[in-house]
Formats: sequence, structure tokens, C-alpha cells
Amino acid sequence: MATPSHSLIFLFLCLPAVLVKANILGDIYPCPCKCSQENETSLHMYLHQFPALPGVPNRNEYGVINSTEPVGFGQMYVHDWLLTTGTSANENVVGRLQGFHLQAGQTTTSWYMAHTMVFSDGSFAGSTIEVSGLLGVKPNGQWSITGGTGTFASAHGTIKFTNSQSSTATDDIRELDIHVFHTPETVV
Repeated sequence: MATPSHSLIFLFLCLPAVLVKANILGDIYPCPCKCSQENETSLHMYLHQFPALPGVPNRNEYGVINSTEPVGFGQMYVHDWLLTTGTSANENVVGRLQGFHLQAGQTTTSWYMAHTMVFSDGSFAGSTIEVSGLLGVKPNGQWSITGGTGTFASAHGTIKFTNSQSSTATDDIRELDIHVFHTPETVV
């Protein structure tokens, strides 16, 4: 013989199925969501950092906080780095990486970076990708993609970077392999 609590549990478990069969909830059960498919895009480009050092023409970063601490702990720069399709800073500029980098390591070089990748050319013009991560003494690494706008709405993914063999003392070049997932904006 079923107890009242067993009957209630049975009722709560069966009620959704009964309502669906009776079509009382109509088309809203179990999910009214018509979600857009997520897109995947891979991009390959080069970042050009003209360091804020004496004798560097066309600097694209500026020191805003100086530090006397070991390894420059707490030092901060704002930057507006170039993004190109080739190793030359004059080749097809497709956007900029705008943000800041902060020396976050107390005992080793470890720059925390947060920036917005702003596209200015081609099919992605006007779109952005939000990026954050660390840049240390190693010649390669990975940054997180944490958001975006336009073509890259609701973006997430990674950017793998390596120091380019074409780097010079006045143009620190990083090769970027961008792997981004994004959901296209829907017009209502």
C-alpha cells in the first residue's frame, strides 16, 4: 500500500508527462529556445609591439606606472599594438590590440594582459574579441578569449602565440593562431 508521500512523489514525477500528453502546456514544453548554432573561426596574424624604450620610433605603448620593485613588480603600460597578416608592420593592417599589461610577478617576469582585439579591415571590420592572459619569459604561450562583439558575439576560445623569428629590437613580433567559437547575432 502506498503512503501519501509516495503518492506525491509519483504525482510529481508523472505530472509533466501527463501535461505534455494532454497538450496543456502547448509548444512551450520542454524548451521554447531556438538557439543559434555556434560558429568556429581560425585566424592567423601577427602582433607588432613597438616597445616604450629609448630610440624606438613609432612606439605603440606607454608606461603609466613605474616601479622600483624587483623585476618591475607593479609596472603598467597601456598599448595599442598593430595586427597584420604578415611579419611586416606595413603589411595589411587588419586591426589593433588595445589594452594594458601589468608586471604581476614579484620574483619573475610575468605580465598580465587584458586587451580588446579591434578589427578594422575585411569581413570582421567593427567586430571585437576580448583577450586576457599572461606573457612571461617563455617565447610562446596561450591567452584566453573571453568575449566579443559583432561577428564574434559571445566569443570564447584561445590564442596561441609564439615569438617571431622576424622580431627586432624595435618591433617585437608575435605570431598569433586564433581559435574562436562565436554565436552570430540574430536580428529580431
